[in-house]
Amino acid sequence: MGILTVLLCISWAKAQVTEPSDSLKQVYKSSDALFYTFNYPSKSATGEDVILSSLLVAWMPKAPATTDSIESLHIYSHYTITANKDCPTSDQNTQDRLLFGMLVKGNYGMGLNAAQNFISHGVLIAPDYEGYGVSMDRSHPYLAQELTARQVMDAVEYGLALYQKHINDKRALDFKSDWRSFSWGFSQGGAVALAVHRYIEENDLSDRLRFRGSICGDGPYDLPATMQYYMEDNGNSYDAQTTHQSGMCTLPMVMPMIVKGALDTHPAMKGHTLEDFFSQQFLDTGIMNWLASKSYTTGDISKLWYNQLQNGLYANGRRYTSAQMAELFYSPSKNEVWGKLDKMFTPGFKNFAGKWQDLYQAMVDNSLAAGWKPQHRIQFVHSRGDMVVPFSNYLSFRDAHAEDEDEWFRLDDSLTPQDHMAAGTNFFIALLATGAYGEYFQWLDASPATGIRSMEMSVEDEGAAWYDLSGRRLNGRPTAKGIYVVGGRKIAIK
Repeated sequence: MGILTVLLCISWAKAQVTEPSDSLKQVYKSSDALFYTFNYPSKSATGEDVILSSLLVAWMPKAPATTDSIESLHIYSHYTITANKDCPTSDQNTQDRLLFGMLVKGNYGMGLNAAQNFISHGVLIAPDYEGYGVSMDRSHPYLAQELTARQVMDAVEYGLALYQKHINDKRALDFKSDWRSFSWGFSQGGAVALAVHRYIEENDLSDRLRFRGSICGDGPYDLPATMQYYMEDNGNSYDAQTTHQSGMCTLPMVMPMIVKGALDTHPAMKGHTLEDFFSQQFLDTGIMNWLASKSYTTGDISKLWYNQLQNGLYANGRRYTSAQMAELFYSPSKNEVWGKLDKMFTPGFKNFAGKWQDLYQAMVDNSLAAGWKPQHRIQFVHSRGDMVVPFSNYLSFRDAHAEDEDEWFRLDDSLTPQDHMAAGTNFFIALLATGAYGEYFQWLDASPATGIRSMEMSVEDEGAAWYDLSGRRLNGRPTAKGIYVVGGRKIAIK
């Protein structure tokens, strides 16, 4: 079945986009990959039509042979950003270009083993998210998980349809008959990757996308548990000693992003304002204008706050001395500014009383740890020393799915005791630059067949990958009678 046929079968997308209106726009070419951008139609939290943007990277060797074809589709969800220059489609984002080019090409000829090459020869789709790229004038619905997952999948549907046009015009490599897809990301991207995983399964897209599972690095899957860590941890949680202090948020710009995202998207927050949740002093720092401008990175914002901490602040007719700013912020170094929650927030946040109950409900509804049962494997990668996205996020998922541990999901905590930024850097180096995490993809690809429709049919394609019901990949087509899995379907061989 061709990929265009697969796409036309995706009924959930028909109501939004049935045919692509334009071709992919090539913006860059590396040694073995073509980089494209595209705009696609989607829906906002209120059901409004919006145009969003995405990157698409496709393997294309210098001299493609007739046997060359695409083996895998990667649905990439990016980490937390506050500056538009860091979104996937930005021509200033050279880091992503380097890493994605390595991923879709693979590292053949560098002495790497089969597991490290397993994820090669692929297509990668990396949406900007609403609020970045072509939609940067809009507010970003930060950690509104179901909404973001749907918008990401709109990008996948639309981007693949555009890519099919290039296949038809002989400008791109076609997909192999046994291609498969994976969802992955780190930080915010780790949570979005898990939300995409859930969305694919709950909307019956697993078979059509040949979906095999997800890799989720240090993702905030449980916002209330994250808040509890900020309020209570004194640096000795989860068998990892850190410098965290109770009542501190080590990346304080995420708090207004979370609240603003909830105000914009969650029904329980209707009628509330930022002033209901944040102190006047914190809002006077200018944080909401900085976030709205999409011009400042998280590092830039830390530097602006550090300057206010050193020199005081005059804003909106109010003056705050450096001593008063020290009641709001703490700086362990010139490159870091931590926020003190009791000064950032209005009263009531510690027990989520009054209006805070509505925010608590929004955070619960935007959490991913419980309330569903995955049908495909998940590889978690978490550092126990992460002070931004604490290890409690993984524990919340584990505790809600204890019976599935090591079969349907598993943990790599080898990045411990690194904090969030260092863990993220090493996550991408291992996943993309060295290919060291190739075995993760093999484990996902061998996922048992639970949740996949049972069918009886003949399969003509001898080149398809076959699996037994334990998830073990067979060497060719099965010769014995029984139930097997091929192309995401259970097949009865009689």
